[in-house]
Amino acid sequence: MKKIIFLLSSLIFIISCSGIKDAGKILRNEKEVTTDEFLVKKKAPLILPPNYEIIPEPGSISKVQEKEEEKIQKILKAPTTDGISDNNSSSIEDSILNRIRK
Repeated sequence: MKKIIFLLSSLIFIISCSGIKDAGKILRNEKEVTTDEFLVKKKAPLILPPNYEIIPEPGSISKVQEKEEEKIQKILKAPTTDGISDNNSSSIEDSILNRIRK
């Protein structure tokens, strides 16, 4: 009878410790490994960029952006095909397209 009570109490103890691994840590009185919240990492010193002394003129950045936008618009412009008609298109398609353009 005493053996059964001892086994049941030890079983309850092990289950309450949420596993055998945790029970072993508790019985060995081990501490959990945590990170050091007071550890301060040293950072590299600040350095100046290589072109720090060159100051851009006011508005020069917006001009560069406008030039880039113009280049993009030139690339994206497709040749217009107003006068060219496909030989495969029917007269119904032509009449619909003419009504849409008006």
